[in-house]
Amino acid sequence: MQSELKNFLKKYHIEFVLATLIFIIITHFFYVFAGTKFISLLKENILIYNIILVILSLIIFLIAKISYPKIYKFKILLTGYILIAFYIIFILITSKLPFDLKILGIDLDFYKKALEPPEHFPLKFLFTLLNLNMIFIISVKPTINYYDGQRYSLFAMLINIIIYIYLLFFIAGKFSGAHPEIFPTKFVILFNKNYQILNLLILILVMLFSIFNIEEEHNYGSIIMSMSIMSFYCALNSDAYWPVKMMLLVMALIIITGMFVHWINCLHHKAHYDPLLKIYNRQFMNNIIQGVADIKMEKEFSILMCDIDHFKKINDTYGHEAGDIVLYNVAQTIRNAALPEGITCRYGGEEIIVFLKNKVDDEAISKAEKIRKAVKKLKVKMKGKTITITVSIGVASAKKEKVDIEKIIKLADESVYKAKKRGRDRVVFENK
Repeated sequence: MQSELKNFLKKYHIEFVLATLIFIIITHFFYVFAGTKFISLLKENILIYNIILVILSLIIFLIAKISYPKIYKFKILLTGYILIAFYIIFILITSKLPFDLKILGIDLDFYKKALEPPEHFPLKFLFTLLNLNMIFIISVKPTINYYDGQRYSLFAMLINIIIYIYLLFFIAGKFSGAHPEIFPTKFVILFNKNYQILNLLILILVMLFSIFNIEEEHNYGSIIMSMSIMSFYCALNSDAYWPVKMMLLVMALIIITGMFVHWINCLHHKAHYDPLLKIYNRQFMNNIIQGVADIKMEKEFSILMCDIDHFKKINDTYGHEAGDIVLYNVAQTIRNAALPEGITCRYGGEEIIVFLKNKVDDEAISKAEKIRKAVKKLKVKMKGKTITITVSIGVASAKKEKVDIEKIIKLADESVYKAKKRGRDRVVFENK
């Protein structure tokens, strides 16, 4: 149970959420103890602040745009477009224009509208809207058609801007404390009364979505969760205003870091993962053997060579589509059963290899038996029939320094052959 929790937290990238919470706490206490000096400094350099914010928001947008054709992750592109809309609106409602801006007789001074009663509604609604977008981002498909991704992201950005302009100019702009019975006033009063609970519910939903929708090892849900936490903090502190201005700089830096790390992780995943089986590929296996991977084999280790029994018969009977489904399910079962010590790679065809650190002899055999039994429990349904699957596993252990890994792999491969000869669905062990 403990190892499963550890693997989940690692896969979720909980460290990113924890780092975000730490930064929020540090930033908050900094404001509490040095808030007066910070506000004075910010007021004197508001233009510089806005320039920095524009630069940071452009960096976020560029990371999303440039990374998309490299990794084809729709969520990161959507994040970039939505955040650029958010920063555009924030700068407009917090920056005083040196001139009047009117179109068709409508005063488009966002700053002036944001200061009209109720003064803090514009910020509260802006961060609530950003938080609502987090649910949207985390619930969409991670990968879609390239051109559709571009269109949908642009559409999401425009919709955010339109919704906000409508709420600011035609709802908040018609707020009248003297006439609480009119719709704009009712809406604003109801929202201001419940926005904290609303943002908390959104945060909980984002957390649940992020936990139950983990996307392989390069999970993006933790980054969205971090953005939602920061939006929640800003929404709760909208009345104070200045801590929000400070937090936005921190938010931008955290988002830039998260998106960039996600981009790098996706590139690593593409280079080292088998696209069908979602486990490490042959190239990564070779890197482990050559000692150039970021995984170091210990002095004592074992190799488990797993071969699906009668796989050709499955392909011939049910077709290659069924064969691919069986391969994927077996690979994931082996991977999950091999954790936390085992590193699972595709060896070739229907053969899967597991590098087992710090386990030899009986412990390695026990792990192999666990894998064999887990695969035997698999039931893949295809064309109204249930496909039962078994694997033969060859195990070879090394218990001394400077052992040639390729020789241990060869021993494990020979053991698989013996397992096949002895009737399949069994583990055969060889020691070195």
